[in-house]
Amino acid sequence: MRTQALLQRRALTAVTLLAAMLVSLGLFPPPAVADIRPDQQWYLEAMEAPELWKVTKGEGVTVAVLDSGVNPTAGLKGKLLPGKSFISAGPDPHEDTDGHGTEMAAVIAGSGTSGELQGLAPEAKILPLRTSVNDDVFFATHEALPKALKYAVESDAKVINISQSLTGASDKTIAALQDSINEANKRGKLIFAASGNDGRRVNTGHYPSVLPGVVAVGAVDKTATVADFSNYGPHLVLSAPGDPGGTSVATALASATAALIWSKHPDWTNHQVLRVMIETTGMSERGEKPSMYLGHGIIRPSKVIVDGQGDPGPADRSPVFSKYFASLEASGSPSPSPGSDSGSGDDSRTDGRNQESEKEAPSGPDSDQGQNAAQADDDNTTLWVTGGIAAAVLVIIAATIAVIAVRRRDRARQPRY
Repeated sequence: MRTQALLQRRALTAVTLLAAMLVSLGLFPPPAVADIRPDQQWYLEAMEAPELWKVTKGEGVTVAVLDSGVNPTAGLKGKLLPGKSFISAGPDPHEDTDGHGTEMAAVIAGSGTSGELQGLAPEAKILPLRTSVNDDVFFATHEALPKALKYAVESDAKVINISQSLTGASDKTIAALQDSINEANKRGKLIFAASGNDGRRVNTGHYPSVLPGVVAVGAVDKTATVADFSNYGPHLVLSAPGDPGGTSVATALASATAALIWSKHPDWTNHQVLRVMIETTGMSERGEKPSMYLGHGIIRPSKVIVDGQGDPGPADRSPVFSKYFASLEASGSPSPSPGSDSGSGDDSRTDGRNQESEKEAPSGPDSDQGQNAAQADDDNTTLWVTGGIAAAVLVIIAATIAVIAVRRRDRARQPRY
């Protein structure tokens, strides 16, 4: 027994040392915890949630949550659909050993019962699609995420929330994701994905947020300033409150906003819902070009739902990706070349400025273009990603380890309230 215990300790040490080595190489970021408490949901007041709920609470809209599973908590009672797990190590989509997926579901549709998180769209339904288990072990999601996304696209969900990411994805995985994204557009769905919490510019490598057809979401703090951890780049479309909680929470709030708008305007298409979300940001109202730090600006659901602002415009034309989707139709190609630069969507997806002109961006409570950090130019980093290392100790000893993406749960550095 002592010999067995010694071997187990040595094996654990080997894995720990390997993880530390990969961290130093930038291949395997250390895990982090993303937690948000009910007393930190300052954004509910900022978004005028009580006024929103007098009009709609998201009834009639299903949001697919691709994450670590969703626990059937009191606040989510009656909101969870059967769902599906794509992880053999965690076959139950209603089990969440990590907690991240449950938090995202609650941010979207929680009732606030029993001191739990209050959702922005508390009468929306949640379709839990489990793509990961937790951050404390090595696990692979490169196969799970594309399969889950395909399932979500073929489901009745109108909104797809992906508060996680992959890096180091193969051409096959990227192509599978892109095919499902393209199909989602054909079926009239919206996909929101977190931009990540590296605090650096990202052009490629952070999937699926960098892929055309995905609404990449960044995070801001209470002062409407870009959070110092929020990734940025030409792929960014919108921003939302995410401090604390990171771009995961920001993405969930964008998904909830889409659910609220769709609930009030069930006849609108995905393009029209996204268009009014874009048109009612402060930046758009001021006629400003999109920024690589905030995209088109910070979402303001009350402008659409309470004030009735925003022109839904053409039902069949995307406000962001129309050129990309038109090129698909013209070429008859199901997806772009695997591994291609995903910033190849509409010109409106970026403000057209080069990196030098982006080094200084306005910030502060009166500006939607705040930028705290974001001076590095490293494109392929991920302090927060989905996936892991599909390898065991024997594989490590044999030196045939396959490095794959690891989802890292985001944490806003230090709470500011």
